[in-house]
Amino acid sequence: MKKKSKYILINFFVLIFLCFITAFGGIEFILKKEKELLEEKYNSLTINIKDKINSLILSKKNATLAITLTLSENENIKKIILNKKETNFYDLNNLSKKLKDYTDFKNVWFQIINKDGISVYRSWTENKNDEIKLYRLDLQKILEEPKIKNTISVGIYDMTFKSIVPIYKNNDFIGTLEGITHFNSITKDLKDIDKVEPIILVDKLFTEQLKQNSFSKIFFKDYYIPNVDVSKELLTYLENEDIKKFLEINNYVIKDGKIITTFKIYQDDIKLADILIFKDLNLIDISEITKFKQHAFLYLILFLILLCLTVLIISYYIYSKRLKELNEYLQQTVNNEIIKNDEKNKLLFQQNKMAAMGEMIENIAHQWRQPLSIITTSASSIKLKKEYGILEEKECEESLNYIIDTANYLSNTIDDFRYYFSPERSENLFKSKDLIDKALNIVKISFNTNEIKIIKEIEDCEVLTFENELLQVIINILNNAEDELIKKDKNFEKYIFIKLFKEKNNLKISIKDNANGINEEIIDRIFEPYFTTKHKSKGTGIGLYMCEEIIKKHMKGTISVSNERYIYNNKEYIGAMFEINIPLS
Repeated sequence: MKKKSKYILINFFVLIFLCFITAFGGIEFILKKEKELLEEKYNSLTINIKDKINSLILSKKNATLAITLTLSENENIKKIILNKKETNFYDLNNLSKKLKDYTDFKNVWFQIINKDGISVYRSWTENKNDEIKLYRLDLQKILEEPKIKNTISVGIYDMTFKSIVPIYKNNDFIGTLEGITHFNSITKDLKDIDKVEPIILVDKLFTEQLKQNSFSKIFFKDYYIPNVDVSKELLTYLENEDIKKFLEINNYVIKDGKIITTFKIYQDDIKLADILIFKDLNLIDISEITKFKQHAFLYLILFLILLCLTVLIISYYIYSKRLKELNEYLQQTVNNEIIKNDEKNKLLFQQNKMAAMGEMIENIAHQWRQPLSIITTSASSIKLKKEYGILEEKECEESLNYIIDTANYLSNTIDDFRYYFSPERSENLFKSKDLIDKALNIVKISFNTNEIKIIKEIEDCEVLTFENELLQVIINILNNAEDELIKKDKNFEKYIFIKLFKEKNNLKISIKDNANGINEEIIDRIFEPYFTTKHKSKGTGIGLYMCEEIIKKHMKGTISVSNERYIYNNKEYIGAMFEINIPLS
């Protein structure tokens, strides 16, 4: 009896110890995973907000330029510059009012300046005939070398979008037309659509010049705030905070129940302002993370219960000498857990498919953003010129053809992305030039945005192999090259060289960049699975590993990488060069 009690006591302490270790390790893993998922969520949210701000700024700049370009062709404006007294005087104040009543432009101003730098007309005041070029360096440069300029600027009244268009009469430069719109409209879309609280802080460099005539009359700790709809509660909150620390945020911070990030606005390498963005954590959808945590704790509890039952059953069978029945029971338990694990794996596979679809939608949105802006700008220009009776038939036909060509391009991008994500894995016959064109169409907009130039040397030939998988390899290498090139300075000339040709019975492809190459200490490891030099939110370390798997196992070829030093346009560069060799027989 005492011996039996001793065994029961030992088993009890073993059970308590196992439960403690399991619970402690499980809770630590769940909390760590929850933190990682939240970081990924907040990082993705921050990137989306910054992309939205950048898109809004680009759209507003293009729209301001479209209006100014349209008006610059009007003969009445040329008469104003030439100081001709005409009864049919072109009233820009009336135009500003119509734009305010019928468009999203609530504040639009116009200024006409002759070639001597004298302001001959302002839509916001009756003052005129003052020589403004004396205190405007940007105007002096344009008068010396007339050209269209579309900028963001900070003047004595406000921070604005400014489009300057040279005006000619009989091919003679006679002056400029300026279209000016408020910058603070950017914040309205952010507040209404993204449910964030933005505050624009103009750099202290411009504070003194804005003090007397500023539009919003709002100053905060020597910073001028152009957005008149700024939250008073937010300003009260910032009174007791170190504003400099907020302006130094690189990605985001979590503070006082808010996620906080910044967006810096530069023009001609001069910082004009910072946009501080605040969003309540309660407004961020983290239901998936919450469900994961709930399910994880439920699984942990069930596992602990299963563990206790298992230990108790083991003890029971040890005492009753029924080890055979115990083994059968444990086998059944293991089988049930395997089935459950298979179901979890199916769920994870489905989630991965959904993530891939999300990435495809983001790529299509990025690919479509600029073409859609071009279509909107062209259509707006046609509409506005028709309203003022200055639309020419030839110009209308050209604009409509341009809209049709751009729409066809958008249609083609759908086919390219659908092809890229196709699961087809059979060999097919295709043109090498078509393969490279498909790859470049997918990355085209991103490369143009980052000013990356592609230098091609393609031998057009027919190839029989796994086209879709080879396309994935090429795009992966191009994306890696882009990631390194965008780290370079703004003035750095970025190149990617693609060479494709047939040699004997082999297809040879080389792709190199001028991003200064790969560190020699890690170059031998880049094809290893899960090895990456990127942040974990941007890289998984399986891209190049999958490239090697596709080339070696599916196509029986080889892929290698090296650092190459070469000369292009009389300049010496260093970059990583990937070489692919695929047998065609």
